[in-house]
Amino acid sequence: MELTTYPAVIKKTSQGYTIHFPDLPDADVVDEDLDRARLRATIGLSIIISDLQSHREPVPAPSDQREISEQYRDFHVELITTDLDKY
Repeated sequence: MELTTYPAVIKKTSQGYTIHFPDLPDADVVDEDLDRARLRATIGLSIIISDLQSHREPVPAPSDQREISEQYRDFHVELITTDLDKY
C-alpha cells in the first residue's frame, strides 16, 4: 500500500461538483454527485501520479492544506488520499 494525500478544492456548480487539485490539475473531476466525484478524484489522482512516475516526470509535492485554504477562501478544501498500488 502506497498512500499519498493532496489538498483538493471542492466547488458546487450548476452541473454538480468540481474537485480541483491545485498541485495536479490533470486530476480534476466534475460530477453531479459529491460522493461519486470524491471517488473519481481518488482514482484520478492515483492515475495521474502513476502516469508521471512511469514517464519519469517529477510529481509535485502536496501543498499545505492551510495555504490552499487561504488561496481558495470561498470554497471547501479537504485532503484526498489515494493508494497508488490500488489503481
